Amino acid sequence: MKRPALAGGGRPSALLRLLLVPALVAVCTSLACERSSAARLHADGAAPDPVLHTRRPYPDTTSRIAVFADQLPGDLTAEQYRFAATHYAGTQKLTLDQSSAVRAVSPDFLVLHYKLAMWQSAPRVSYITDGVGWSNDFDEVTRHESWFWHNPDGQRVTSSVDGKFLMNIGDPGFRAYWRDVLVRQVQAGDYDGVFFDSASPALLQWEARSPVDPRLLRSGARYAKLPELGNRSWIEVWNEWMADLNRHLADRGVPVIPNVGGLTTSWDDTDYGVTAGVFCEGYLDPAWNAADWTAAVDATLALVRRNKIVILQNYVKPPEVDRRMYLLAGYLLVKGSRTYVNYFETRLDWYPEWALDLGAPSAAPASARDLRWQGVYRRDYEKGAVIVNPTAREVTVTLEKRWNRVVLSGGGAVDDAGRTSGSLRTEPVSSSLTLAPKTAAILVP
Repeated sequence: MKRPALAGGGRPSALLRLLLVPALVAVCTSLACERSSAARLHADGAAPDPVLHTRRPYPDTTSRIAVFADQLPGDLTAEQYRFAATHYAGTQKLTLDQSSAVRAVSPDFLVLHYKLAMWQSAPRVSYITDGVGWSNDFDEVTRHESWFWHNPDGQRVTSSVDGKFLMNIGDPGFRAYWRDVLVRQVQAGDYDGVFFDSASPALLQWEARSPVDPRLLRSGARYAKLPELGNRSWIEVWNEWMADLNRHLADRGVPVIPNVGGLTTSWDDTDYGVTAGVFCEGYLDPAWNAADWTAAVDATLALVRRNKIVILQNYVKPPEVDRRMYLLAGYLLVKGSRTYVNYFETRLDWYPEWALDLGAPSAAPASARDLRWQGVYRRDYEKGAVIVNPTAREVTVTLEKRWNRVVLSGGGAVDDAGRTSGSLRTEPVSSSLTLAPKTAAILVP
């Protein structure tokens, strides 16, 4: 579920070679480049899915860090609009006047349409329904009782978190309405995809509780055979519904990108590969134990290797430099040709580490096992290396040559003039490197 809107010293001359000039942060518009990079990453024989040809291309991320911002504030200055257009690959939840302001600077700037996946927004919760204003179609939806999910007592089930209504994903009328509404709303808002929030069946164990449907508690979404769904499980029907919806929108060049959470629920066997992409909220968090972290790495890599659009998002406070380094390093471990990142506090943040240029990775891992190295996880790039220690113990590794460790400082909100704070420096590393529990390092020559 999306959260609500909300240096001195070292060797700077070496680091300057690793920083992208502003022009390089702009969106890559070459579909040929995107296809060739995907082929290069899968040179070991793994077969990626075909690239969905969208009107505006999703930029190639093979050799760059690409930031996909959360919803932008509604009161940006002209300078902040310019900053967003030249530093982010895209965002979501913009009205046409906002997206037009960004695309006046960067015509290929991506904007996703926001809609709940298997839920209806509560009556007083608005979203963009026509590309222009915020409203809610609850008055229309509530006229169709069969579209709503009911517990065994015949009551509509709502989320115990925010009051949204769980829908009957097997009902033909619901499916047709959701499909047609999405097509109209994407066209009206000139959107480049659908961000389908609160999509994971794993959420049901926590949210389908007001009033409760006991069949969906714990691992019920996988194992309970539900008469309303033809004696199939919620996950079985979700896979079928989402694949059908994805095909319908893909025919129109519109990728479906559901929020699948952190991918750590062990019993969740949902096929998240049936859509053009995924949005992983709370990705590879340092609070996770090593087993959950490696499971999420494996699940993410499986999607990356299929050439899915993968957006990784988490949350930080600017002073949390260790957390920022851990999240960026996790992104760099799994990054493919269409993998985007964002961690933030406000809705218009920039952190200096996002401008690092490490070049292309030396290999495309198939699983966390391929990244295992001296008790930690490592991935090499043309211009550096990334090392992550997701364990609960300190680990010391032996380095094969002299490196310099990137050190973060500052970063956070972009001011009204479009200016950012923060800087990077490097510190020399000897022949060994000690990583505290749940920490990471980025090394450069």
